[in-house]
Amino acid sequence: MASFEPIRKILPQAIQQAGIARQVTAARVIQETQEALRRLWGEEKAKYIQTVSFKDGVIKVKALAPAAAQEIKNATVPLQNEVNRALGSKIVQQIQVVV
Repeated sequence: MASFEPIRKILPQAIQQAGIARQVTAARVIQETQEALRRLWGEEKAKYIQTVSFKDGVIKVKALAPAAAQEIKNATVPLQNEVNRALGSKIVQQIQVVV
């Protein structure tokens, strides 16, 4: 009888072999950034910020209102820390705000 391995054990290797590790990491960071915004700001305020991309340690977020742009610029360090804490490593080095 064959034994089964848990998916969390084989998934990282499968991702590496498929050559999509960077894309999977970026998607995870983008998702966690939106969740961190909701935790820090609440659902209502967080909807004014969209996470656009993640590459080379930099998250780009888009502010949908001038007030949100100003507020996110003042809150990049707490957001960065929250995302890194949730991911379990210091993967995010910087957050750039685009309007």
